Amino acid sequence: MDQGYEATTLDLIARRAKASKATIYAHFRDKVGLFEAILAAYIKNTQMPLHDPDHTAAEALRRFGSGFLTLMLSPPVLAFYRMIVNKGVEMPELAKLWYTNGPRRMIGGVGAFLAERTRAGEFDIDNPELAAELFLMSLRGSLHLQAVTGLIRPPFDAAISEKVNAAVQMFLRAYARPTTPPRHRSRS
Repeated sequence: MDQGYEATTLDLIARRAKASKATIYAHFRDKVGLFEAILAAYIKNTQMPLHDPDHTAAEALRRFGSGFLTLMLSPPVLAFYRMIVNKGVEMPELAKLWYTNGPRRMIGGVGAFLAERTRAGEFDIDNPELAAELFLMSLRGSLHLQAVTGLIRPPFDAAISEKVNAAVQMFLRAYARPTTPPRHRSRS
C-alpha cells in the first residue's frame, strides 16, 4: 500500500513477495481479493479481548481502548485509512468493503460486549450499538485526525493513555449503573 491502491499492481506485489503472479492469483482472485485479505489481517489485529469475565467492564474498556488506539495510530493503519478516504468516493465497492469489515464489525463487536455487560447489570444502555459507536469515536477524536493529517507523529503512548482514560471515564459517567455503597452500622 506504500504506492497507493491504484499504483499497486499484482505484478509489483508478486515482485515484492518474491512469488509468481500465478501464485498471487491462486491466493487472491484479483486486487480486490488481496485488499480483502489485507483488511482481514487488520481486523484480526483489532480483536482486542473485550469478553473477559475476569475484568470489570471499565478495565476491559481501558485495555480495549489502548489496543484500539495503538492500532489506529500505527503507520500502516494510518496509511490504509488515508487511502480509503482518498479513494472511497471513486471506488465505492472498496469503501463499502472496508466499512462493512472494519468499522461496522468493530462497532458490532463492542456493541455485543456492551449488551452482554448491560444484561449482567454493569451498564444501563438502551442502544448498545450506538453506545459502541460513541465510545469508539470518543477514543479516536482529534488525536486520530491529527495523526492522519501528519500534524503529530509518534510516539503516541502518553496521548493514548490520556485519551483512553478520558473516554472510559466519560463512558462510565454516561452508562454505568450506579452502585450503592454498603451502609455501615453505627455502634450504639
